[in-house]
Order: sequence, then structure tokens, then C-alpha cells
Amino acid sequence: MKDSALEKWEYKEHTRVKHILLRKYLKVWITALGKYNPRICYFDGFAGRGEYIEGTLGSPLLALKLADELSGYFEELICYFVEKDTDNFDNLTEVLEREKPNIKNWQKKIIVKKENDEFAKVIGKIFKEMREGYIIIPSFFFIDPFGFSGVPFQIITRILLNPRTEIFFTFMERDIARFLQLPELEDIFNSLFGTSKLKDMVLSLKGQKREVALINLYRKQLHEVANVKYSWPFKVCTSEKVQTLYYLLHVTNSYIGHKKMKEIMANQSVQGNFAYLGPQDITMRFQMRLFDANSIEELKEYLLKRFVGRRI
Repeated sequence: MKDSALEKWEYKEHTRVKHILLRKYLKVWITALGKYNPRICYFDGFAGRGEYIEGTLGSPLLALKLADELSGYFEELICYFVEKDTDNFDNLTEVLEREKPNIKNWQKKIIVKKENDEFAKVIGKIFKEMREGYIIIPSFFFIDPFGFSGVPFQIITRILLNPRTEIFFTFMERDIARFLQLPELEDIFNSLFGTSKLKDMVLSLKGQKREVALINLYRKQLHEVANVKYSWPFKVCTSEKVQTLYYLLHVTNSYIGHKKMKEIMANQSVQGNFAYLGPQDITMRFQMRLFDANSIEELKEYLLKRFVGRRI
């Protein structure tokens, strides 16, 4: 299925949770880094469409509107939006043009650059620009692919050579575990993890053990090969059932950034367990515990709101 297939652009609960985490941390990152640096950079490596099929704005617009709200905290923010699918890129361009009048600091304090190409190819051009004068700019990379190709570990390592860079990465756990044993995908997986020993380490494992081994191996590579100081995963299940879909992985060399993201992730978890568990989370979010009600009237009010319009 193409990345522009409309089935992929339904705005589901797990995507909403991802965007909440992104927005909350970006707010912290922009206000903290913008105050002390004349220029900061935000990269959306798999930018996708400008909006979902029901009208919810995508991550590029989310970042731009937030930056516009926080423009008093920085002198200049450069936003790179990279999307290889032509249909998605056209929609992104259309929505950016439509929303431009609503972003008062567009091309004043917020510089927008977009590329209709593969992230792994464009990143070389971006590094060239950074070497020409942007090398010390604090940068935040949102890397959110639909699958597991197009994100070679070599690129991740190169991004993290700048100690003032942070990454928020969608690690597609379910698809990796599902297709790991296919021989025709071996090179892609070796590239993703940056090692040819992947199958030897995890292929004999099943279920939850394989899931844990995969995310732990990737984090091990980050720390031992890319030499990053901190990483933290947030487990995301499908909205329909308690099945791991992907992990949202925050990677940074900043202890303060690491601590802030952990707080945001914990607060976003219904059970404080650094996870969105799909239907379990939805049930717990609306379920009143026995001792939460202080009176019959309060319980009555809760039940009427909870089941309004329904016969139970």
C-alpha cells in the first residue's frame, strides 16, 4: 500500500497520543533552547500529508502553529519538511499555502523548507548546509516512517554526531517482528539496526520476548555505537486491541531533556507505565473507581454523563 493511500490517513487514537507527546515536548524544547540560541532547527523526516482525511492537521502544521505561538522565545526557527511520496507532498504543499496566512511569523522568524525526496538522501544536503555555518545549531528530528525502511542506522548515528541534536523516532515494532525472518528483507533490517547479527540475537525469540529484545537491541546500538547518553521508549498499541504497534523513542544527550520527556510520557500514560495500551487505556480513562464518588448525587451525575443518550 502506498504511503498516500487514504486508509493510512485516518486519524486514530494512537496517532493523537503520538502528536500530544510531540507537541508537549516541542513546547519544552523550543522555550528552553530558543532563549539561549539565535537559531534552532526542527526536522520532520517523513512529513506526510498536510492534513488527515477528516481534516486534522498533520505533524508539520502542528509544529508550525506551536512555533508561531512560541515565537517570542527564539530569533529564528528553521523547519525542514521531507516527504518522498508525491501525492502526500502535494497535499502538504497545498495545506501549507492555505494555512500560511494564519501563521503570522512565517518567513519572518520561522523559515520553512520542504523537499520531495527520501529522507536518507536529503539528509546529506542538510548536513552540508549545517557544515557551512549551522553546525552548532540545536536540532530536533521527528522521524515518523510508516514502515521500517528508509532510516539506516548510519544516518541516525550521523545525526547524533551533533551533541545538541535530539530525535523522536517511531520504531515500527510490530512490522519489524512480523517480517524479520524474510530473507529478502535482511539487508534492510541490518541497515536499520546497524548490525548484521540481528537475526542471531532475536530470531529464536517469540512474542513479548522478541518485542523486548528488538527495542532493547536498538537502544543498545544507540548507546554503544552512536554514543548517545539517554534514550527512553513509550509503547503504543493499536487503537482496536492491546497489541504493540510501535515504540516512540526519545533520544538525547541532555539529561534535562531526558527527564522532561519521561515526565511527559508518564503523565500521558493512564497507568503511569510509559505506554498507550489501546482499548485498555480508553476503558480506564472513563472508568470511575469505587471510592472516587463522594456522594450518590456525584455518582448519579457521572453515570448520566458517561451514558448519555444510551439505554443500559
